[in-house]
Amino acid sequence: MTNKISEKDLSEAIGEQLSSLVREKIKDMDLTYEELSKEENNNVLIDILNFLFEEDNNVIKAGEHRINDWNKGWGENAKELVEQKSYDSLVPKYFGKYPYVRWNKEIIRPCDKNMEYSMVKILQYWAFDKFLKDCENIYEFGCGTGHNLFRAKEVNPGANITGLDWSTSSQESIQQINKIFNLEFDCHRFDFFNVDKDFRLGNKSGVYTFAALEQINDGYVDFINYLLDNNVDICFHIEPIGEYLDEGNIYDLLSKKYFEKRNYLKGFRDYLYNLDRQDKIEIVYERRAS
Repeated sequence: MTNKISEKDLSEAIGEQLSSLVREKIKDMDLTYEELSKEENNNVLIDILNFLFEEDNNVIKAGEHRINDWNKGWGENAKELVEQKSYDSLVPKYFGKYPYVRWNKEIIRPCDKNMEYSMVKILQYWAFDKFLKDCENIYEFGCGTGHNLFRAKEVNPGANITGLDWSTSSQESIQQINKIFNLEFDCHRFDFFNVDKDFRLGNKSGVYTFAALEQINDGYVDFINYLLDNNVDICFHIEPIGEYLDEGNIYDLLSKKYFEKRNYLKGFRDYLYNLDRQDKIEIVYERRAS
């Protein structure tokens, strides 16, 4: 059966009405999908379980040791950008890697191979429009190829926008972006594992991460302290956070086990809760995306 993720579905997923910007953006997106048959659903479950039962030494775990992997990956995108001079060359290769995506605690098969990335864009347009449109300075920590910076620029064209990443290939990519697309993004090397406290953030600053903190497990304390020291106006994180998953749902439970297997973000929500109780931060919004 073919279905379509509607504007109403998306509103329910984020817990509020979509802005006019987001409503306009989704008009050009193919959000149709097919439900899985019982047999196909079973096969997906088996594949996930086989991965989870893999020996740990066969699994690529997140962490500081992966710097060369990220340099290589973002370097490949930067090379394609120079050759193709196309925004599409900036999209990370892991999007659309599999024929299935998660939606509403289930596995679905998108009709459009770009649906996963379309959902990323929807989330970002919503978050940028809600939290960043009045900022004078916007910073993405863990920006990778710089592909997200375009949407931040679109929502807030007057802001100074900086992409930060521990990979030198990321800075090379952003420099090429500026040259090819006639933009003026700033870039800076920033390592979550060795926080550069001398790099200071500007006034009326907004900070975000998108699937970046997942790579540092429980090593976020120095980074959060850095942000507190810089008096950031607004900060949000769109990350895989296991505490929001429902262990009564088989796919949520397996996702949580996957996070653990890959050494993803750990204890982050409770750490922020504690800062909120101490009045060091104010949590104004939190929600599972779907």
